[in-house]
Amino acid sequence: MATNHTPTAGAALGNELRAGTVAKVGSTKRIQELNGMLHSNRPNVDITRARAYTKVYRETEGMPSMMRRYKASAEVYRSLSDNVYDYEQLVGWPTKRIRGANFAIELHAHWLADDLPNLRGRTYDPFEITDEDYKELEEDLLPYWKEKTMAVQWGHYVDPKEWDRAQFGGVSDVSNYLCANGSHFIPSWTDVIEHGFVKYYEKAKALRADLDPNDPESVDKRIFYNGIIEVLEAIRDWGERMSAACARKAAQETDPVRKQELEKMAEMMTRVPWGPATSFHDACETAWAVCFFLFVEGAGPSITWGRFDQYMYPYYKADIEKGILTPESAMELIEELYVRVTSNVWFQSTQMAYIFGGYYRYPHLDVGGLDEKGKDASNELSYLCLRAMRYAKTTSPAVSLMLHQKTPDALLYEACELAAEGMGHPSFFNCEGLYEMLEHRAGGLDGHSNYNRRDILKYGSPIGCVEPGAEGLQYGHTDSGIINVAGCIFAAVTNGRKAEGVDGTYCGQVVTYESGAPETLTTFEDFYAAVKGQVKYAIDECHANLLICEKILAEQFNLPTFTVLLDGALERAKDATAGGAKVNIGPTMQMVGFATMVDSVAAIKKVVYVDKEATLPEVADACKKNFVGYEALRAKLLAAPKYGNDDDFADEIAADLWEWFAHSTMRLKMYRGHYCDAAVQMVQSNVGYGAMTGATPNGRLAGMPISDTMSATQQADTNGPTAAARSYGKLDFPAYTNGTLLNMWISQSELMQ
Repeated sequence: MATNHTPTAGAALGNELRAGTVAKVGSTKRIQELNGMLHSNRPNVDITRARAYTKVYRETEGMPSMMRRYKASAEVYRSLSDNVYDYEQLVGWPTKRIRGANFAIELHAHWLADDLPNLRGRTYDPFEITDEDYKELEEDLLPYWKEKTMAVQWGHYVDPKEWDRAQFGGVSDVSNYLCANGSHFIPSWTDVIEHGFVKYYEKAKALRADLDPNDPESVDKRIFYNGIIEVLEAIRDWGERMSAACARKAAQETDPVRKQELEKMAEMMTRVPWGPATSFHDACETAWAVCFFLFVEGAGPSITWGRFDQYMYPYYKADIEKGILTPESAMELIEELYVRVTSNVWFQSTQMAYIFGGYYRYPHLDVGGLDEKGKDASNELSYLCLRAMRYAKTTSPAVSLMLHQKTPDALLYEACELAAEGMGHPSFFNCEGLYEMLEHRAGGLDGHSNYNRRDILKYGSPIGCVEPGAEGLQYGHTDSGIINVAGCIFAAVTNGRKAEGVDGTYCGQVVTYESGAPETLTTFEDFYAAVKGQVKYAIDECHANLLICEKILAEQFNLPTFTVLLDGALERAKDATAGGAKVNIGPTMQMVGFATMVDSVAAIKKVVYVDKEATLPEVADACKKNFVGYEALRAKLLAAPKYGNDDDFADEIAADLWEWFAHSTMRLKMYRGHYCDAAVQMVQSNVGYGAMTGATPNGRLAGMPISDTMSATQQADTNGPTAAARSYGKLDFPAYTNGTLLNMWISQSELMQ
């Protein structure tokens, strides 16, 4: 694959931060020291998980696939570090060093074998690795796995061209789905904190005991329950090891205050996460343990905290009333959680880091919203969670406010205080839109999801970037197929071809299909049909590839801890990857470059078909030549109406294409029996996909970023934020049942007017 990457301003800033001073910030000395420990460690590779998986898979050749997978997960938990550091009140780390990545070798080995020599020094998301671990990976672990990964197995179902095109072609892309199994998930926080993992252990044993050996289904179910029980026993043993580690640390401690803390931590680990939480401290420990267990078992981002202020409030309130907790000490625990979550870095290939760079794993922590009766659900913890981020100043989790008409002014002011810090926190989510998306989640064009009203009001919250989900009730990768609709526009004017000289594969060749030579598209209706045809082709191609991926995941890449934390999955005896959730969703279709597509169509309609100042073949030639020699034509295209200015000429095209993409996506049935969901791709991916896209008819030059999210093209919304908002309001947001995302950058001068 061609890689013409040059360091961007963002990458340069990242390098400066990594080489800069330690950031000791926080509301207390404890948090300042923990934050300093976080920032003094560079992202690093941990091979504990890779070593455990390889050991188990070598020992279990010939065993059923699920049995091997579950045994490997248990071995990972048995192998985790028992480090206990100074200052911390919570216990356990997923890696031997802070900011480590316990990567999924069974998903990553095929690319890591090639990327390993450049891992330490690559421009985007470099990782440290010890010489010893490097050697073990290179000589032993990677050779075992590199021909067994999901991407390699998917390649057995498709021809070599499709394997290459669907990962590096830059129009219809499944590369993220191939390498990120076990992500975009809200576990059953309320239940696991209240009851502990022991509840699922006892349930699995009882369900296994009830199996009828003469029932044909009991054969696979017994394998399932045996595996679940072994994984849960490993979690129980981890808690006991951590209790012993805290006790050893306490025995060596000379400071009496810290010694008492460590003794309490040792006692706490005899209770949780195995048993029920009895305090706010216990509840925070269980929540942290669940978070990193899932990150270690899975390979992708977005293990989401969900409605933290709801499920944690009973423990907070009880401890406040007992006099054993203060708001300040509670906020300190929340800040420590923020530091720990930030330590969970995302491990990706060089190609994916270019698109999704920053090590960020997109965990959400949501406050506010409504309760089951439709009343405002905010409480004291809502405020503390927002305030804690003002002090901790971490990148994770993405603290979010769920807005509705009854949101208290005081909470909104608190959110604005955090927003004024300039860190990107909090995100704001409209409850009405979120809930309407959940009502139709995975239900197809005219259907409804399996959620009831109580599910949505009590458990509904965002996942990852913007995707709607519900605690403990939903599973499926919500950032799966990526459709570069700006690439579709280029293909529409070049009869299916990709530009020469850009990143990716098949440059200068047909990368989609031949929808019509430019000279044959004599009317706007002809051209518009070609655009829609290219978009539909990309969606259908992506869908076909994702069906194969789903099948492989269900058969070979199971997730026992995710399954345990899905309501009803144990009773169904179905792994999360095989349909164990109440609502199965994903893979989904994520659109990137929406405004680039809209503005390009509007420009061609205006310049070619309305004003007749150029022909479509001329526009096609100009795009192929990156507008060299076509400067006057480019000026006309740039001057055409643009989406984001409350101009119906462009906005009507936007509304139609918006609906077309959703309709083309939601008609498709997925492997587990549900329907596909449409979504808007997040910020930053527009840079990587822009590098793979030739010049577009809106005047954008080849390789430059395409538009981000559903926002107007960069600097094209020239009539101010209110006009832009009116344009955005013409779109049907809930039609995108996998979520929408809008970025509006408002300058200080606009606010001062």
